[in-house]
Amino acid sequence: MVSDNRAGSAVARLVAEGVLSRSQADAVLAALAAEQSTAPTRGKVLAEIAAYLGAGLLFGGIFLVMASSWENLGRLVRVGVLALVAAGLLFGGVALAGGLSRARSGPRGAHSVRTRLATVLFALASVAVAGAVGTALENGSADLALLFACLAGSVLAVFGYLAVPSVLGMITCACFVPAALVGLLTDVFDLDNVWGSVAVLLLGGLWFALTRAGVLAETWAGYLIAIVTSVAAAQSIDGVGRTAAYLLTALVAVVCFALYATARSVVLVIGGGMSIALAAGQAVSEWTDDALGAAGVVVVIGAIVLTFGAVQLTRSQKKLS
Repeated sequence: MVSDNRAGSAVARLVAEGVLSRSQADAVLAALAAEQSTAPTRGKVLAEIAAYLGAGLLFGGIFLVMASSWENLGRLVRVGVLALVAAGLLFGGVALAGGLSRARSGPRGAHSVRTRLATVLFALASVAVAGAVGTALENGSADLALLFACLAGSVLAVFGYLAVPSVLGMITCACFVPAALVGLLTDVFDLDNVWGSVAVLLLGGLWFALTRAGVLAETWAGYLIAIVTSVAAAQSIDGVGRTAAYLLTALVAVVCFALYATARSVVLVIGGGMSIALAAGQAVSEWTDDALGAAGVVVVIGAIVLTFGAVQLTRSQKKLS
């Protein structure tokens, strides 16, 4: 790309020759300045690659050191190492996000080099904090240690997402929050496992609602997390046989198709189709004691429905044309 001085000289010469008017020259210079400010330079790309590589090597090196001598280290040393790593990652993420005040308010330039790297650091910090808390409590109840580790990871994951909304932040929250929620209900409140599954199912519904409201960073990722969370929760519920599991899975499919009527996201179609296929397969398997012929019936029904949908889409396209 030409320098600013050379570009200005060339445009000035065109104005002097009468090729461009002064207003046109100003417009050209403004466009060149905007393009130059937004175009990534080779140095910035290399710097970003180096930053990711450095973060990966740092985390991997620490992991290798701990793996080779973890058993020889005392519990306090383990906790201290993990806490130090978490503090460093958290400090780096906050610095890249623009400081504590901006991290609390949430920057909106979530696709810049700095904020992309900040999301990675926040995600790694969540893992490190969870490891530190779990290690600190490992001599007590294993369930409580896992619970508090997931709670700590959840808090930091939510903070990281609020600081820099991103897909990686959403995934980190989706990994920690359900585990923390189940552990809280079953280990602290001593409820049955089915209540934990119900709570995660409601959490999946919350993901659907937040995504539909447009408050999440990426719509497709929000719907994907909602579908995976809801189906996993539905499949973990034990009722009379597997009736509750496939009925709730079918309900997830209904929600997907209902949302697709107002929000055209291919994730909803795929998720709804896979959910209904899973529910139908489980239902027929239970009703027929895993008969092979019943599976064939499901295939035939699916083919008929698919053909009907394809014909209707073709007719609608012809009407539009």
